Amino acid sequence: MFATFAKTLSLSAVMALPLMACGGGMEEPAVDESQSQLGVSEAAFSGNWNYSWGDTKTSSVDIGTSVGRTCFLTGIGGHLRPLGAYLYSGGTYPAMAGVRKAANGNYELYVQPEAGKHLIAYARCVNSAAGRIEVSWSSGSQSYYGDKVIAAAATNRQCFLQDVKNFAVPLKDSSGAIYSYSWAFDDKPNPDEVRVLNDGSYWKLAIKSGAHTYPVNIHASAVCLDINEFDGAWTWKAGDPGTAQINLTNESGSTCGLTGINGHFDAASGDWNDAVSITTSGSQFLLNMENGKRGWAACMK
Repeated sequence: MFATFAKTLSLSAVMALPLMACGGGMEEPAVDESQSQLGVSEAAFSGNWNYSWGDTKTSSVDIGTSVGRTCFLTGIGGHLRPLGAYLYSGGTYPAMAGVRKAANGNYELYVQPEAGKHLIAYARCVNSAAGRIEVSWSSGSQSYYGDKVIAAAATNRQCFLQDVKNFAVPLKDSSGAIYSYSWAFDDKPNPDEVRVLNDGSYWKLAIKSGAHTYPVNIHASAVCLDINEFDGAWTWKAGDPGTAQINLTNESGSTCGLTGINGHFDAASGDWNDAVSITTSGSQFLLNMENGKRGWAACMK
């Protein structure tokens, strides 16, 4: 899948066909604007939109207003190594992917891969900004790991990841000269991790490096919003090599987002499915993982 890849954007509204990614690349289906306001139930978000964007170079796509809408990650995959072509010129150019607000105030889905490598991000947006809180955190802020308190663990609050950035860290010899660089998400036995979690008192954005001896510098962003109903949380891990898929909710009117990733994100060239992602089959939400990756997901309405 994604066999002959160029930039792709896919959109679907709630109750529309699930995201398709087969054949010679992802098609760009026409958007049925009449579906974007499709009502589901009194307690559910009345508008849901799915998007995906992948590329082998830095690029982004506008996915609509942030006024009255909140967008979050539903997947990330590919090759998350920092931009190798620039590492030794003294710059810090992270590999990164996710959803963010552009200068015009709209959300955009973006990727910044190492030259010639591939990255893909998946997002979901809902038509509410009630109680929205958006925060960022860096592993460099607390000796390469730590938790950022986002907000109190209110019963009507749910948080999701928005983006992940992987910076190169210069390694210096005794004279202070840089002799190499290290980065996260490439150590199979000691995987790095980014999560949003509820410890019973607070929602937190947590970044945790593996047990490897070299330093890493991971940045991440998260968003929280008010919800009407919590519909469950799940985690699962794929074999390495291997794939895994588990059912999330099939509750009518629910929507699901990504709350955590763990593993090595160093996919072979062109393997767009080497990811953690949430998909749908009818009303059934599915969490998909490949090659040793662990995913966390939560559902709400």
